[in-house]
Amino acid sequence: MGILGKILGNGEKDDAPTEAATEAAAESSLAKRMADKLGYPYKIFPAGTSYEEVMAAYEEAVDRGQKEGFTPVLVPADSVLEEYFDILEDEDSYTVQGALDKAPESGKAFLDACFREYMGYDDEEVEPGLDEIPGEYDGEPSCVDEYTAFLNFENGKCLETLLLQVPTDKPWEVVAYVPFGGWNDCPAVEDMVAVCKYWHEKYGAIPVTISHDVMEMRVPNPVSKEESVEVAKEHFAFTPDRVYQCTESGTLKEVSDSLEISKIWYFWWD
Repeated sequence: MGILGKILGNGEKDDAPTEAATEAAAESSLAKRMADKLGYPYKIFPAGTSYEEVMAAYEEAVDRGQKEGFTPVLVPADSVLEEYFDILEDEDSYTVQGALDKAPESGKAFLDACFREYMGYDDEEVEPGLDEIPGEYDGEPSCVDEYTAFLNFENGKCLETLLLQVPTDKPWEVVAYVPFGGWNDCPAVEDMVAVCKYWHEKYGAIPVTISHDVMEMRVPNPVSKEESVEVAKEHFAFTPDRVYQCTESGTLKEVSDSLEISKIWYFWWD
C-alpha cells in the first residue's frame, strides 16, 4: 500500500499513470518502485534527458495542476529516499494526514527557535541586532538560477527523474506527500510542513525538487534588500549547511546577497 493509499484508506492509486509514463517507467525498476510506493500519477524522464525538456514538462504540469488540483514536484530516482519510504512503511506509523496534523502552528516560531539554538543563545539572552549577525562579504552575489537536485554534475544532464502529480492544491503539503528528513539537522516532516506553509504564505515559495538531502523552492520574485538578512537567517535555521558548506565566506551576508537576485531557494543537508 502506498503512502497515498494510507491516507485514502483504500490502498489504490487515485489516478492511473499516462501511457507515456507507463512506457518510461519500464526503463528503471528504482524509479518505478518509488512511484508505486507513493501511488501518485507520474512521468519518468530517463537519465540524459535535457534540463530544458524536464523543466518544460514541469511548467506544463504546474499550469495543469492549477486547474486539476494537484501540485507537481521533481524527484530524482534515489535509492536512499526509497529506503526511507520503506522505513516508513515498515514502521506502519506514517500517514500524510498524521504529518499534516502534527505540523506546528507557526513555521516562523520553529525557525526562530532553531536559529537561537544553532547560535547558542539561551532562552533569557537577548539576541543581538541584525547588524551584528550577517558578517562581511564583498564578493559578487551568486544568482541561483538552476535546479540541481536532479542533475548529473559531470555532464549537466538530468538523472533519471520522476515528475509526480502530488494530489494537493496546497504546495506546502508536498513535503508530507513526498516525505524525507528527521535525521541530523534535517527537520522532521511535520516541521517542514509548517516552514513551507509560512514561506508560501509570506513569499509565495513552492517546492520544486525533493531528494533525500535536497529541497529546492521557487519564489515569484527575489526578496527585497530590507528582507534579505531576515530570510537568510531563516534559511540558516532550516539548514545550517546553507551557510557553512554552500558559501565561500561562511556568512549570512553572502546568502542574503544571493537571495536579493535569486528566484530559486536551495537547501541541502549533509
